[in-house]
Amino acid sequence: MRILVLGAGYIGAKLAERALDTGHEVVLADNWFATERSQLAGLERRGARVETADIREGVTHLVGERPDVVYLLAAQASRPLSERDPDYTEETNVTGTRRVGAAVGEAGIPLLVFGSSLHVYGGRLTGEVGPETPYGTQRDLAHLSKIYGEQALAIEAARYGFGLSVLRLGIVYGPSPVEHQADESQTVVDKFRRLASDGAELPLDHDGRATIGVVHVEDAARVLLGARPGVENVAAETVTVADVAALALGDDAGGGAAFTVASPFSYEHRLAEYLRP
Repeated sequence: MRILVLGAGYIGAKLAERALDTGHEVVLADNWFATERSQLAGLERRGARVETADIREGVTHLVGERPDVVYLLAAQASRPLSERDPDYTEETNVTGTRRVGAAVGEAGIPLLVFGSSLHVYGGRLTGEVGPETPYGTQRDLAHLSKIYGEQALAIEAARYGFGLSVLRLGIVYGPSPVEHQADESQTVVDKFRRLASDGAELPLDHDGRATIGVVHVEDAARVLLGARPGVENVAAETVTVADVAALALGDDAGGGAAFTVASPFSYEHRLAEYLRP
């Protein structure tokens, strides 16, 4: 199978690694805004083709090669950056996403896989959260634009007749060929793991009561690679931020997650195994 991965960052690189492991032909493309091209040298040596492309400007030349699947993981996902540079956020996540959908349709690609987020459900969740749960109130452009992306791509899929897989990812953690060192680019899981290892204080807003869905990057990559049309959640478990801190410090999690996530996939990795020192 020939796959095109738009967004060669943390998740995209891990997806490419797994695809290469299973014998697929891989093209990775990025605009190098957050990722250094040199970080992909190992994947290139293994046979991945690495290209420079910006979804804001169009990717017709890449989808024109007719890959079997296009993965749209290119996004500006940082909340702080969305506040500092809202124009870049909107140009990438709104205009860029729509342009990818149109390009996929015009090229006749059979399947587009969109990396969305559990954040589309908003906050103050309780009970079981499934794909049918309505969108919730958003507090930043990075996550608001995921809702637009889902809907815009659904419009393009209906117009052109291609398959659309929307995978709403929880907070992703674990090692990848591409890891970002900027504090704003690290998720709470890996940030707390690093801080605990350094003996530093773990910052807890509102006593860490917020509930999050989490998934190991290897599980996320496996689910992405096997994606089928439809909308699904990708989270192995839900925990509070206080639970993340406790596990990183070698303590037991207190529990008390406010909601659970309905997900049809099996998961091989658990947070406690990753965090315990």
